Amino acid sequence: MTNSENHVVVETSIEQVEQKFQQLNLQEIGLQASDFNEVLAAQKELSDLSHNSVAEYGKNIASKTSIYTDELLSLVQNKDLDETGQKLNQVVQVAQQLNTSSILNKSKDSGFLSNIFNKLKGAKQNFDHQFNNTKEQIDVLVKEIENSQNGLKARVSTLDKMFEGVQDEYKQLGIYIAAGKLKEQELQQEIAVLTNQTPDQTTTQKIYDLNHIANNLEKRVSDLKVLQQSAMQTLPMIRIIQSNNLMLVDKFYAIKNITLPAWKNQISLAISLQEQKNSVQLANTIDDATNDLLKRNADLLHQNSVDTAKANQRSVIDIETLEHVQNTLIKTVNDVIQIQKEGVKKREEASDRLRTLQNNLNQLVLESSSSESRKS
Repeated sequence: MTNSENHVVVETSIEQVEQKFQQLNLQEIGLQASDFNEVLAAQKELSDLSHNSVAEYGKNIASKTSIYTDELLSLVQNKDLDETGQKLNQVVQVAQQLNTSSILNKSKDSGFLSNIFNKLKGAKQNFDHQFNNTKEQIDVLVKEIENSQNGLKARVSTLDKMFEGVQDEYKQLGIYIAAGKLKEQELQQEIAVLTNQTPDQTTTQKIYDLNHIANNLEKRVSDLKVLQQSAMQTLPMIRIIQSNNLMLVDKFYAIKNITLPAWKNQISLAISLQEQKNSVQLANTIDDATNDLLKRNADLLHQNSVDTAKANQRSVIDIETLEHVQNTLIKTVNDVIQIQKEGVKKREEASDRLRTLQNNLNQLVLESSSSESRKS
């Protein structure tokens, strides 16, 4: 056979392999038709078939899964989320300790204006001191939360890189799965050719060895499918953690830039209103201001308390989302278990059929030997 003829045979062989590749369910394993050359490159790892080469097939890619899992677990267990949430609760608790009613309390049985002035002055001084201490505590807590938020924002970028890495791993696993399936088909064809040849002990042993390697390869490809599914599950987990970080960052910005300034302004207005009372109409002014301030501060307290309670009680993830994720994970596990059961069943059936073939072959050999003896 000339070099030209050899070249034609190689081209025809590659065309046949590519045709078989196109017949695979590429979408199911995350591949496209353009990935054929990468599949051919991965298939070269199985060019020298042995038990070791099958056992080591795709091992380097599979090892990445544990790395991503450990890194993801460290992010999930990170205490920054809990610590930041606790500091936000402390901000609310410190703010609630400030009692504006101390400004407005006055004794009804007191008929002397001087006593009223003294009570109001003392109450205001006490409130100013309490207000300044509260402000200092909140400023310290806000600074601590800012440091935590910067760490959370930095982890969002880290998670983006992890997401890209898992996506690449998912594709690489698909390439090795496709290459393994194509090699399985080649083995089955080779087994079929040997089975149709004149049976002898060498051929029988070779068929047995090829079947054993084919079974191991099928099991290895099945394991790679499981790893690929695990990588697919990791992707939404990364996005959920990112979403948690971003929602907590946004929540903090709202409290810092909207809630706290509004709260401080309202307290300052209450103090200014108290100082503007007319000494000539002290009694009426105090009554009117008391009612007005009580209503305003009650409304403000109610509004802030309701908003704070809603902000703290609101779940960062909707229950529908958790239900969907859990149902999807359960379905995934069930599907994987079913596939594994089917794989075991098929391998058992193949093993039974293989023993039948071996028995038939050995029987033919014995009958052939017996016939030769009788002729002699």
